Amino acid sequence: MCARFSNFRIFLVLLFVFVSGYAYGDFGELSSFAAGLGFKPEDEKRLLSGEVITADLPETTDKMLAASFAIYAPMHIYKAADLALSERVFDADAKVIASGRIDPLNIEASFAKAKFTSADSQELKQLKKFTGGEAFNLSTEEIAKLRASIASGQTSADALSKVYRDILIDRMKAYLKLGIFGVTPYDRGKGKKNSVMKELEAMTKASKLLAKDSPGLYRTFLEYPRNQSLHIEHGFFWIKRKIENRPGFVLEHRILERGPINLTILKREFFVGHSYDAAQTVSGAYTISSKGTLFFSTVRSSTDRLAGVMSGTRHTIARKMMRDELVARFKNMRKRFAK
Repeated sequence: MCARFSNFRIFLVLLFVFVSGYAYGDFGELSSFAAGLGFKPEDEKRLLSGEVITADLPETTDKMLAASFAIYAPMHIYKAADLALSERVFDADAKVIASGRIDPLNIEASFAKAKFTSADSQELKQLKKFTGGEAFNLSTEEIAKLRASIASGQTSADALSKVYRDILIDRMKAYLKLGIFGVTPYDRGKGKKNSVMKELEAMTKASKLLAKDSPGLYRTFLEYPRNQSLHIEHGFFWIKRKIENRPGFVLEHRILERGPINLTILKREFFVGHSYDAAQTVSGAYTISSKGTLFFSTVRSSTDRLAGVMSGTRHTIARKMMRDELVARFKNMRKRFAK
């Protein structure tokens, strides 16, 4: 067997070690790991030369996008651990307008800086007219609160920020209490509702390697806030980000499991203001030399726009857009933090 393929076998096993949480020494099952991650032997050279390598993953619903990513960076594992639960990670994302860490014991104060500004005038104009549909991700009750504020003449950026901030706060409280089962559906108009809970559940259950080889961490992700392991760390964030050239608010939950030479990081966007419904990432880092760390992510997102007629074409276009944006983001993170 050539040395190149042997090295790539080691690379794939390292990826698997990071997902599973235990050292696996038998290379006999390598083919199943490779198939699950979607990588090929020829990807090794590109990875070690600094490229971000990507592959498609199975999509288990007609609304889902899924892909895997891997990148090598000359940085120590402890630095990745420090960043994993830090707001500083947004410094490498040029599309982030504002962000804040959410303290579960002081939620209202955590959202004090989450607001619309005069630069968001076009977004506010759309929000004032919104009564349901796909332009915004809001529940029936949230739309009613918005319409009541507008009907009472509260239409300034500050007034609409207050209404929207209250919506974010209520969603955060519901998630802390019930996890994905507390995520209320989006009202798509004409009596149609989109169950984000079911989409998040499907994305979590699609993480087959995590479920098989790290059942405790998988349970933590699926069943939060029930059945949580004591050694696992949690972080919550709000982000105001440019999404399809519009400002949009995102609520994010990160879960970190530390090992001596590896990390596992789970990220869930359980509320997104518009454009897509939700997203989840299983990421990690594994030390492969005294100066280098291998990072990888499996990313899944969901949106109503992918379903229906021309679904295959829509998936192809959207998958490329997601891949291009995430590759750029990973490269920026390496450039910003791998020093």
